[in-house]
Amino acid sequence: MTIRDKKAIYSRLSILLLLLFLTGTVQAQTTEVRGTITDAGTNEPVPYANIVFKGTTIGAISDTTGHYRLSSKLSLSVIQVSAVGYKMQEISLKPGAQVINIRLVSETYNIDQVDVTPPVNPAHALLRKIIARKDINDPKKFPDYQCKVYTKMEIDLKNVKKPKKGSKLWDQFAFVFAHLDTLKSDGKTYLPVFMTETFSDYYHQHDGADHERVLATKASGMTTSMITEFTGKMYQDFDIYANYLHVSDIGLVSPLNNHGLLFYQYYLLDSAMVDGHKVYEVSFKPKQIQSPTFTGKFWVADSTYAITKVAWKLSKKANINFVNTLDIDKEFRYSDGRWLPRKDMIFADINLQKNKEAKMIGIMGRKTTLYDSLQFTPPPKDLKKMKREISVASDALEKDSTFWTDNRPEKLSKSESQIYSMVDSIKNVPLFKTVADYIHMFYYGYKDLGPVELGPYYYMYSYNQVEGQRFRLGGRTTIDFSKNWRFNGFGAYGLKDKDFKYGGGAEYFFKKDPEFSLNAQYKHDYQLLGKSSNAFMEDNIMTSLLSKNPTTRLNMMNQFNFTVTKEWVGGWKNQLQYSYNKMYSGPYVPFVDQNGNPIDHFESGELTLKTRYAPGQHYMQDDFEKIYLDTKNPIFNLNLTVGRKELGGDYNYYKAYFDMYDKLPVSPFGYTTYLLRAGKTWGTVPFPLLKIHEGNETYAYDIYAYNLMNYQEFASDQWASLSLEQHFNGFFLNKIPLMRKLKWRTVAGLKVLEGRLNNDTQNEMQLLPGMTGLGKKPYMETSVGIENILKLLRVDAVWRMNYHNPDVTNLGIFFSLQFSL
Repeated sequence: MTIRDKKAIYSRLSILLLLLFLTGTVQAQTTEVRGTITDAGTNEPVPYANIVFKGTTIGAISDTTGHYRLSSKLSLSVIQVSAVGYKMQEISLKPGAQVINIRLVSETYNIDQVDVTPPVNPAHALLRKIIARKDINDPKKFPDYQCKVYTKMEIDLKNVKKPKKGSKLWDQFAFVFAHLDTLKSDGKTYLPVFMTETFSDYYHQHDGADHERVLATKASGMTTSMITEFTGKMYQDFDIYANYLHVSDIGLVSPLNNHGLLFYQYYLLDSAMVDGHKVYEVSFKPKQIQSPTFTGKFWVADSTYAITKVAWKLSKKANINFVNTLDIDKEFRYSDGRWLPRKDMIFADINLQKNKEAKMIGIMGRKTTLYDSLQFTPPPKDLKKMKREISVASDALEKDSTFWTDNRPEKLSKSESQIYSMVDSIKNVPLFKTVADYIHMFYYGYKDLGPVELGPYYYMYSYNQVEGQRFRLGGRTTIDFSKNWRFNGFGAYGLKDKDFKYGGGAEYFFKKDPEFSLNAQYKHDYQLLGKSSNAFMEDNIMTSLLSKNPTTRLNMMNQFNFTVTKEWVGGWKNQLQYSYNKMYSGPYVPFVDQNGNPIDHFESGELTLKTRYAPGQHYMQDDFEKIYLDTKNPIFNLNLTVGRKELGGDYNYYKAYFDMYDKLPVSPFGYTTYLLRAGKTWGTVPFPLLKIHEGNETYAYDIYAYNLMNYQEFASDQWASLSLEQHFNGFFLNKIPLMRKLKWRTVAGLKVLEGRLNNDTQNEMQLLPGMTGLGKKPYMETSVGIENILKLLRVDAVWRMNYHNPDVTNLGIFFSLQFSL
């Protein structure tokens, strides 16, 4: 061994001994203290108390439940505890970690004379000034500007456990668990399974007509831009200055609400200089624990009273399903006399069990948005032509790895950088494919077999009085068969009528987004007149299970439809449809002329122009299907129909139909939905071509039907209706101590139908026994109900207010399943 080797060994040993010494020293010096701070007189927790190590600037603040935690790597012996209205305390510490519960004593004063004046909370004065300057400080109200936006979103599975080595699951997914990580907040394991990034040019216009141009997008496991639009800035962008932050149907009360003092308690904690500006730190907590509110802090700049930063957490006991955590963090930077957006972060933890200790697998989502190069300049002139809020560049999916490395404002973490390759690998695992297939079958109703899929599975068996037990098998082609063509067909057989029913058709898509397509369909099958578009189909197994009486009122129909569909920008959609129908008299729905003679069948030929207008409505394009999402605006439909003998029918007539649907947030009272419909028929036609109002003879509540009206009970040639529902969410029941634990929600509804039936319009055929027109009074029914029972069930009690009929009950109980937050 040379002298150099010996020196190297001695050097390494010296360094090792020094590290061991330093480690021991640090462990010996660490001081940690935690506990709860309460009022000595009431035992109530004291929130936002200040705890500091005496003689240092190291401190903490107790949370809304009075808990605190404080630690330092120094050896410290005393903490000071103070809170507004309480005497300050000094408490001696022992070395190491310890639990100290502190009881604060209220401050009292001995004075000769007391002047009673209302207490002044400085945080209230700040809040009023923030509210007064919302129109100036809210980025939504800024003059025209444009900026660069980078958005990153990650989806993780929570509570994932490693399978045992040697198991089939381990053999297939061992490479996945190399990415298993642990949450720093609660020590639970999570597995990143999805990652997407987006670069955009964002244009804000003072009139609210914002536009986002997606320039580049990258997603793990994705080969199309199906979700590109929903990973940019505009989708689910929380405006903190708004009175309510809407998540699905829930209006979360913003701490900056104009009436925030009704919902929150505010505390002024501290002030500091940030980038040359004096900034106040304000904390808040909800007054009612189950109201849809937040806890947390916000920081506000002096003189401008603009928000510089927020750190909000959804209240743990808020009456919201499945969401364990919703964190909203925003940061702003000062420039050009304004506080401009700099960074947004959203974190959501979703689980079927709303319980922090839940062990079921859940989902976590993280979304980060960064803003850069914000300039107050007018938008490009051609922006006004862009009717859609979001557009995607044609080469957005073609950016290589070098582009992303050079342009990311933040470097990806190790787990993030590996998600792309991991998810692509997961797609090839047989078990993953099996699970994905079952999820697809549950959602769409079809079993995917590659180029063909079989279904819908819920039509395979049903029962009615005409056919007896009915069996059906159907299918359609998929995008693996053709990217433009889709074929479909079915066959059915009834054991009682011993007759085959069948149907099929083809669709051709010139373009899918926006849609331009042709569709031809033919079927020979039974149909129930007067069934709402929302009801289960006649051959759905659920209809058989939930019917109050066996289905009888069926007519055989030979029907051919040819439809041209064209979507335009701005939410417009048109369909031009030719329809030929040959409807036969049925054993329970007979066709009889005015002289009492039976009619075997009649024919109709129609040409209909359908117009749909849904401004601002987002959707997701999934192969051939469009999944429409809620919109903040009303949705309009207008159908104009001409029926002519020249088109293959027996009658000449005209029809017009109009409806308008909207969902209005009325926070904090929940939300209101309404459906306004009207229609008119001109000409002389048999009763099946009139408006047969939608009845319901099942136990399933139908929002588009009159639930205490029988099928084919009323018919009209001109009519108008209003369906109104008020969903109060937890506004009432959250205030009742015993009821709030159930998290039930109240709902009330009203349906009004006004109709007329001209004898000259329907004299081609006798009305069915029991079918009439409406009189001078409108038909009315009202309902009250409870929803969110076990998070999925809704129960309604419906009362028929008039047109009492011995064959119809005036009070009914109905059930429905619904999935909501």
